[in-house]
Amino acid sequence: MRSLSSKFRRIAMLRERLDGEYVVDCHTHIGGRSSIYHLPDSSTEDIVAEMDRIGVDLAITFSFAGITSDYAYGNDVAAEAVRMFPDRFIGFALVNPHYHTEMDSELERCRQMGLRGIKLISHYQKYPIEGPGLFPAFEYAHEHSWMILSHDWGPPEYLDRLAATFNNACFIVGHYFAPTYAEVVTKRENVYQCTCAALNFGDVEAMVDSMPADKIVFGSDMPDLPLMFSLAPILFARISDSDKRKIIGGTARSMIERWPGNAA
Repeated sequence: MRSLSSKFRRIAMLRERLDGEYVVDCHTHIGGRSSIYHLPDSSTEDIVAEMDRIGVDLAITFSFAGITSDYAYGNDVAAEAVRMFPDRFIGFALVNPHYHTEMDSELERCRQMGLRGIKLISHYQKYPIEGPGLFPAFEYAHEHSWMILSHDWGPPEYLDRLAATFNNACFIVGHYFAPTYAEVVTKRENVYQCTCAALNFGDVEAMVDSMPADKIVFGSDMPDLPLMFSLAPILFARISDSDKRKIIGGTARSMIERWPGNAA
């Protein structure tokens, strides 16, 4: 049934904190000042302050630097954020498939620093998502029960094969591309859909129509996108309060509990 929740709608309209709700942002970046473009208010302290202002309890984060430059430096930045705020961040290691021979050792280094998952963005690194240079990441995630969030996963059939082959890993679709991956998300218990960039009217409703809410996790892309800019479409969506609670935090809580990542 389509309805507007008075509570969540009020929170969004009046810019109130999400007090009394458990909120997890599964798609954030850290170290914005090392990015290829300027992002104000992007320090670790800035990110935590914005989380506090909105009422976000926990965030999965990964570096900007590793996207197009020094992934090792970027992973150090992510690890430092986790060290500073261990109760607020789960850090993911960002890797570059062009350096696939170094990937296993870098992921082990990151695990020793307390990171607990992997971020892939091979599209920006000019490498095909189906290329063999990414398989060390899949193998490592499978071995250590890690989550992997990728900007995209190429054809749905490819993601389906990965999820079946590396079934001890958790695969997160990092952005919403209409219902492209809905069948795989619904079919595979180790595949989840992030709401990141579901910003058009009806996107959230279409997501819930095409896949279970307990397979959908909230992601803002902060500080690349404002946190509430990405959260408000969920709060305003014509879906049940129960589904909203799953999307903004409940699903992520269950996902993280099942794939905690074995940090050293």
